[in-house]
Amino acid sequence: MHHPSWTALLPWLCVGAAWGCQPSKHDSTTQPAEPAAAATPKASPASPRSLPAFCQATPDVPPLPSTAKATLIRDGFVFVEGPVWVDTLNAFLFSEMDFNAPDDQGPPSKVHRLTLPNTFDVFLPNGGSNGLAVDETGLVACTHDTQTLSRYDLTSKARTVFVPSFESHHFNSPNDVALHSAGHVYFTDPDWQLGKRTSETKMTGVYWRRPDGTVQAIEREIEKPNGIALSPDETRLYVGSVDGTISVFPVLADGSVGARDTFAHVDGPDGMGVDCQGNLYVTSHGPGKVQVLSPGGESIATIDVAPRTTNVAFGGPDRRTLLITAGAGVYSIETAVPGFPY
Repeated sequence: MHHPSWTALLPWLCVGAAWGCQPSKHDSTTQPAEPAAAATPKASPASPRSLPAFCQATPDVPPLPSTAKATLIRDGFVFVEGPVWVDTLNAFLFSEMDFNAPDDQGPPSKVHRLTLPNTFDVFLPNGGSNGLAVDETGLVACTHDTQTLSRYDLTSKARTVFVPSFESHHFNSPNDVALHSAGHVYFTDPDWQLGKRTSETKMTGVYWRRPDGTVQAIEREIEKPNGIALSPDETRLYVGSVDGTISVFPVLADGSVGARDTFAHVDGPDGMGVDCQGNLYVTSHGPGKVQVLSPGGESIATIDVAPRTTNVAFGGPDRRTLLITAGAGVYSIETAVPGFPY
């Protein structure tokens, strides 16, 4: 069956008021001697970016059979999350949280490295992390121990604070993160790993860090936002929430987002990823599956994994190895279509 390419769906982005594509409004004035003053125009929709090199030869085929099953690589962990493929290491990294330990600062967490096919070692013994992402500067980690986003140097493994706070308040427990090629950072902040601490923001939010370092809450109403991902061309931002809703926001030219719309519903959505066709891979936590959704929101495949499925990332030399974290185990499945590293 033919699956629509991402670019074929771009005209849909500016259909309807929900996408923030209306002409700008103007403020009126009651002073006849003064001309009407134009309000600051809203940012225009973002232009689709060119896809990275690993997407250039993407075949026009279904990424997976309609039903598929992941293969266990290794189990015996406490609780795994946040996989990311790191080209410079030629390996996956993922977080392991220990919910059996005292959680005054959220559960202790370490970062493991998986060198394919099945060689494991501890990369960061005290990562404090959940979701992970990577760019040319290094590793970006959602670190619940310090209630910040942190950066880790991939060579020295030195840690620095990347996103410290919002309006001088600590975050709850940053969960997952998506990085834009222009330097924008989008991340979710539920309270799953808040532990015994008190929420300072008094909300569970979705945030946008601009390249200049300023931070804005782009969504305050989604209950316990969790997984987050950008479309391959960076014109859409997807966010999952505890009620099963997968929301989608149009990404505007300045990195801000337009009005939220409902993209799909998934039972217990957790982390998510995207492939080069624009298909969205959403982990379904309780059922232990990955739901694969087309760019139009239709379910096109289901991957059986294991209970407490948490997150996915594409990696390997051809970016066709989908690594899946689930409960105490790490799983993988080979796809026909390459995808993105977190």
